[in-house]
Amino acid sequence: MKTMEDRWNEFAARCIAPNAPDIQFHEMRIAFYAGFKAMLDVDEELTRMTDEAAIITLERFYRESRTFFASLKE
Repeated sequence: MKTMEDRWNEFAARCIAPNAPDIQFHEMRIAFYAGFKAMLDVDEELTRMTDEAAIITLERFYRESRTFFASLKE
């Protein structure tokens, strides 16, 4: 399984312009790791739910993420 750093490196290569200022790289790295940590917190919360509640919660998160990414294309 990929490490968090592996995933960060892939993300950075796809999403940050090679000529981006160092501060942008630094701030995006902080945001990436914070988002990853937030998802780990969600995973922890899901373990305390019933299977049905966890599935409903995950579906809600997927809908929210799809809505967000769709809004970027508008």
